[in-house]
Parts: sequence; structure tokens; C-alpha cells
Amino acid sequence: MSVRKVVKLGGSVWDTLHPDYMTEWKNWVEAGNELILLHGGGPRLSAYCESQQIKPVFQNGRRVTTEDVLTGATRVLAGEMQTEIVTALGRSDMNAVGLSGVDGRMLTGRQIKELGAVGEVETVDVSLIELLVQNHYVPVVTSILFGTDGALNCNGDDCAVAVACALQADHFEMITDVPGIRVNGTFHETLTVNEMQQAIESGDIYGGMIPKTEALRSALSGGVALAIIRDGNNPTATGTQLKEGHDERTTSHIWATSH
Repeated sequence: MSVRKVVKLGGSVWDTLHPDYMTEWKNWVEAGNELILLHGGGPRLSAYCESQQIKPVFQNGRRVTTEDVLTGATRVLAGEMQTEIVTALGRSDMNAVGLSGVDGRMLTGRQIKELGAVGEVETVDVSLIELLVQNHYVPVVTSILFGTDGALNCNGDDCAVAVACALQADHFEMITDVPGIRVNGTFHETLTVNEMQQAIESGDIYGGMIPKTEALRSALSGGVALAIIRDGNNPTATGTQLKEGHDERTTSHIWATSH
């Protein structure tokens, strides 16, 4: 029986992604399983804005997506970076198709107006993804939403979780740049969701790791069977295993990630 995997590929790790991931994904697809990739690209977008001398704008400490930044996002995420990923998959004998949430109105968003052209995922229409995976393609999706007044930039992790839950994926993987979930400075091989929450509340999990762990929890809550964080530079790393509780049925391997 086919197993459905949704992978969130962090923008910070793509340029240094270990090549064995391509082999792993090729073997996965050739075994008759389904693979859907979603990707970020924050560092590339920041570099673009710097090269274009686009100054960052903030509202109450949060970055605003201006029209110039949105233009950069479509050029860099849905253009340059996505083409690189699709090409790399093709060189590894996988047939990939690049998409954004605008295609087929796959991901519609509600605009957060105080942040400019930024949106939260409102609806997910998976029919286009279903059509592609049924015909043995690998969809590669970037986090640009269809909005009523134009395209919207969106947090890549939030998009990935929304797609994984809408597809009722068997596996959800976040591939980034750290070897595991660190609690109070120490990487743990196993954590329950309750332990994770307590560690966040106590400050033992902090900074950029918090949204990653919360994304994993959201995926589990949304019906994904297995939630995983992995190190993009070391595909064989054991990482951290996250569990919903004591029921092994809801175990999620977090081989883990980044911030």
C-alpha cells in the first residue's frame, strides 16, 4: 500500500542539503509511495532584498511584506529556487512539478493587512496535488497564497502543516539544520508532546525551535500519523523521537531540525 509523505524543506538548508536525500526520495517514489515537497526560502529572499536595496519595514516588531518584497518572493521562491529544486529532482530521475498556492487556487489565504501582503492559510484544495501524485509526479510547492486582492506571502511551516493535514499524510517531515530537539541545552532522543509543552513553558525549548516543535504538534493534531524533524546535512542521524503520548500508534520520529 502506498505511503504518503509531505516534506517541508527549510530554505536555510537547501544550498547544503546532503545529496543522499535525493537517493532516499528516489527510492521512496520508486517503491510506489507518494512524495510532496514544500519549500521555504527566507535566506534567499533576504539576499534578494539586500541586492535590490529593499529596506526592511517592521510593524510592532514584525516584518512587513511590501509590494517590492512580494515581487522578490515570487521571483525567488516560485522562480529561481523552485526551478533549482525541480531540476535537482529531475536529475535524480524523479518527475517533479513546481507549484505555488496560486496554481489552481490550491492555497487561499486571509490577508493580515497590518503586515502588508502577508496571509494565513484559509483553505486548501488538494485536488491538483492528488492528480499529480496519482500520475507519479512529485509536487514541489512554495508558500505563496491566492488572496482576494492578489498573491500573499505566507509562513512556510504553516503552509506545509496545512497541506499535510489536508492530504491526511502518513508522514510529515521538516528538514532543517540542527541535529535534534534541544531541551535545556541537551539533545533528547525521545519527547512526548506534554514534555515538549512543559519545556517550552519553562524556557528549556526556546527561540526558533519553538515554532518548529509547535508545527509538529499541529501536524499530529491534524491527523498526520508520523511527524519528523531531520537534519538536512545528515540523513542518517537518529535525532529526536516525539510521541503524542504513550500510545505507540501516534509516535512521530523527529530526526530533527532547525531554527
